[in-house]
Amino acid sequence: MISVENNASQFIKENPVSEKLYFTKRGLSKLQNEIEKLEKALQHLQSQVAHVAEVGGNQWHDNASYDALVIDIRGADWRLGQAMQSLKQAVLVSPPVNFDHVAIGTRVKLSCDGEEMIFEVAGYGEFDKELELIAYNTPLVSPIMGKAAGETVTCYIGGKKTELKILEISKGGE
Repeated sequence: MISVENNASQFIKENPVSEKLYFTKRGLSKLQNEIEKLEKALQHLQSQVAHVAEVGGNQWHDNASYDALVIDIRGADWRLGQAMQSLKQAVLVSPPVNFDHVAIGTRVKLSCDGEEMIFEVAGYGEFDKELELIAYNTPLVSPIMGKAAGETVTCYIGGKKTELKILEISKGGE
């Protein structure tokens, strides 16, 4: 069951390793669509087993098509399992009502080692370069969760010491 929280930024800040995965409506919808597609793909692959086994002969160990299909089925099943696990851990986060600190759903103007960037803090697994979405749990965003405009954070990104200064926080596009 998916729970709903008004603003998870304080919890995320205090508990960076959490069993909960925070989603926006957009991200949760994307995950649910992915699960539907994976279920259909898995059913399609499984429906081919009898045909591939029959065409390749009854010696399973010499049937390359069967071997390839089994690998595809296992891969699709693994991806579906991962997506279902994410759904089990999903918490739907409401858009923030104030913009005094970095939270999921806010747009942030940031100085990263002197280079300015603007992006929207998105939910788990969301990334879109064109829409300027970056997930809350990425190395760039997680150090600034719950911080206010004007604050500076020093962290390591890609093994490099990096200074992040929050220049501005505003309403995101959600």
